[in-house]
Amino acid sequence: MRVHELTTAPLADRLDALGRFVRVVCSHVADSAPATVDPAALPAAGVLADRAAARLRLSGEHTVVALAGATGGGKSSLFNALANMELSAAGALRPTTGEAHACVWGTAGADALLDWLGVEPSRRFGRESPLDADDEASLRGLVLLDLPDMDSIATAHRVEADRLVNVVDLVVWVLDPQKYADQTVHEDYLRHMGALRDVTIVVFNQIDRLTPADAARCRADLARLVDADGLPGIPVIATSAVTGDGVGEVRTLLEKTIAGRQAAMARLEGELDAAVEALAPLVGSAEAVEDALSGDVVLELADGFATATGVRAVAAVGGQAYARRAALPGWPFRRSRRNARLAELLPEALPPAEPAAVGLAVRRLAARAAAGLPPPWPDEVLMAASTNLDRLPDELGRTVSAASPGPPLAIGWKLARVGWWLAVVSVLAGAAWLGWYAIDRDRSAPALMVGRVWVAALMIVAGAVVALLILLLGRPLAAARARRFRASSERRLRDATATVAREVVAPVRAVLRDYADAQAALDEAAR
Repeated sequence: MRVHELTTAPLADRLDALGRFVRVVCSHVADSAPATVDPAALPAAGVLADRAAARLRLSGEHTVVALAGATGGGKSSLFNALANMELSAAGALRPTTGEAHACVWGTAGADALLDWLGVEPSRRFGRESPLDADDEASLRGLVLLDLPDMDSIATAHRVEADRLVNVVDLVVWVLDPQKYADQTVHEDYLRHMGALRDVTIVVFNQIDRLTPADAARCRADLARLVDADGLPGIPVIATSAVTGDGVGEVRTLLEKTIAGRQAAMARLEGELDAAVEALAPLVGSAEAVEDALSGDVVLELADGFATATGVRAVAAVGGQAYARRAALPGWPFRRSRRNARLAELLPEALPPAEPAAVGLAVRRLAARAAAGLPPPWPDEVLMAASTNLDRLPDELGRTVSAASPGPPLAIGWKLARVGWWLAVVSVLAGAAWLGWYAIDRDRSAPALMVGRVWVAALMIVAGAVVALLILLLGRPLAAARARRFRASSERRLRDATATVAREVVAPVRAVLRDYADAQAALDEAAR
């Protein structure tokens, strides 16, 4: 068997990373795993993380070895032969072992481990005694279990055997000449233990019932079947509990295992490697684009929302309205609404957001964010982006309406208004002056008025010139101002849609962070 140079701390860190991976992914794959992954792989990984953590907290000085196999294979006889004591009743015709028996070499510190294994105190036996001196010292730290039959007609026996096979540190499969090719053992157990080949031994027991030639032939056939099960190179030892043949070889192999104190971690490492390999399709090698979502993707989504709400058309109509207010003849006579909002001036210019266009923008965002990610992450990204999809059109309408800028006239237009009124007053006053002079035949007016007719004419001319200049220059200036107003309005409305876009992107970023966390956790578990 391969010697593992492992320490508990690195393995514990890897198992903790596996647990983090399972917690993150389970929050997204609550009901079913994608087709690329075995549905049982994720729950099994969670069980492994919990079980492994419990095992690492228990005695590291003991190695748990289970004798497993079918009815009549001689497990109990081999158990007694290895212990050199009659501890477990053996029977050839029916299941005899209904509960696991444990023989412990070096009982100090083993009780908590045996409690965790579920071995009843009445089924526990301490092997070493003062009479043994150091004869059994080479196995000190071994916890040897005699399991119920894997094919027992008693369901409870099979359940108990299955449970223990899944938690012990090393499994010794005890097969006999009659059932060494049994389908139950090979297809239900050995074929699924490829990841545990370093902590698996196969014993071809009861060779005393065969001739040496037949025993050698059957053992070779068993080795072939084991190789076909995906367990090449594991020990296949021929034994007889009756004659003692091969028992010493098994004992020697157990002594080496105990001396290394690595079987528990070797098993956990093998299971961990298998779990990582099975779960790898859930994260693949693609990198999440979480950082990109705060830049171009948000702007792209905001542009989609702006299109759905008609931001450009709204800004254009607002610019036209502003131009009409500022440049048409007679505008000085219209009372300015300083704090008027675009929505108040043009209520019909803010149509509701188009749901189809909003949905298309959201789907494009999800597709870009999830590009290259393995299942189930694209579906999770789309689900996160669509969380409030039904409410988005109304929310966009309200947000854009609230962000609609008011178009107060600038100080220049206010001065022009004052100038217009002064020009009008000047023209009217000058005209009144001249009119009075024309109708005053007796020249009863004061001499000053009569003698300053040219002033009246100047007032009329100056007022007319100023008014004409305001009318002629006001229109192009108003058009330029309207263009700037349109551009600023569009920017402000797009900023409003960007605010909504960031709210849509936030849950997508959370999913991508989970993906990155899961990927990092599985990478750590694989090291």
